[in-house]
Amino acid sequence: MSAVEQVRELYERYPCPSLTVGDDLILDLALGIGMVARDKTLAGKRVLDAGCGTGHQLLGLASQYPKAHFTGMDLSRSSLDVAEELRERNGLTNVELVRGAIGGDGFEGPYDLIVMTGVLHCLDDPRAGLAWLAERLSPGGLMYLWLFHSFGEHQRLIDRELVRLLSGGDTGEEGLSVVHRLGFGRSAGRYGTGTAPGADPRDQDVLDADAYLHPVMRTHRFGDAARLFEGLDGIGWVALNGVNWDGGGKILDLGHRHPASPVFLSDADLFDDEELLARYAGLGVAERAAVMELRLAPTGFTIVAGAPEAERLCESRISGNVLLRNRTTAPDGLAEPGGGG
Repeated sequence: MSAVEQVRELYERYPCPSLTVGDDLILDLALGIGMVARDKTLAGKRVLDAGCGTGHQLLGLASQYPKAHFTGMDLSRSSLDVAEELRERNGLTNVELVRGAIGGDGFEGPYDLIVMTGVLHCLDDPRAGLAWLAERLSPGGLMYLWLFHSFGEHQRLIDRELVRLLSGGDTGEEGLSVVHRLGFGRSAGRYGTGTAPGADPRDQDVLDADAYLHPVMRTHRFGDAARLFEGLDGIGWVALNGVNWDGGGKILDLGHRHPASPVFLSDADLFDDEELLARYAGLGVAERAAVMELRLAPTGFTIVAGAPEAERLCESRISGNVLLRNRTTAPDGLAEPGGGG
């Protein structure tokens, strides 16, 4: 069985992130987009959620941007069934739900915004998947991705291997039994607050299956993620947006483009030593990002990417967070590709 079929089978059994069909939608994606885009309405924009799962984040986004049109795609029919019922329950008419796979046929776009949260690690070839998405991006479009971070997820990678060996690679009830016998379990707030409804008691099994039984698990450092976009047609730059850890998260403003705010990670959150603060302040963006991830060991993070002209559609802090500019689309001297450790 291919990795894609294994992933599909897992989510047919455990639709993610929640089996709950109610009025509670997850709004973290909507809040994240609101902190990136200058356009606070997205009126007339076409948005693709690549791997929408049960649609809790997608429909939360659609509820906050009623003038935009959304397409949610997912491999799992079970997940889409939950999303369909959730859409009807919340009376959202600006969302289309379609079964499909990244790299497959259809979804020609162009899309003004493509979001993909916690999906890149599933792909056999993440760079090819990003290239497929970039081909469907409008000339001024943006991509918004959430990824697992290598440092905060290190112990889970170890635990996953232990589960795999003891369960024989089972991704059903036997595998889940091994997870629970080992005392493992994913907290609802592991990637920040408000990232899973958790109203249905079965949702804990969903979270645990996703965390420990998923057949593919890739993690990234900031620089690794940026380099996946290097040389991709249509992508001119890649920037950090935010970081998550167990129970919290902050928005990043590495260039100090905005006034200090509790929502932004400050230098003082990293160091209280004046000498270290001065050394940190003297580093370039990529080096500061590397120090930050070493200091925080995040569980996850968001990045934004787009064509050169799309940068002006973002809040000014995004320009201060750029880790990579593609030489094929940016003037010489702006930045070197790579960075971030």
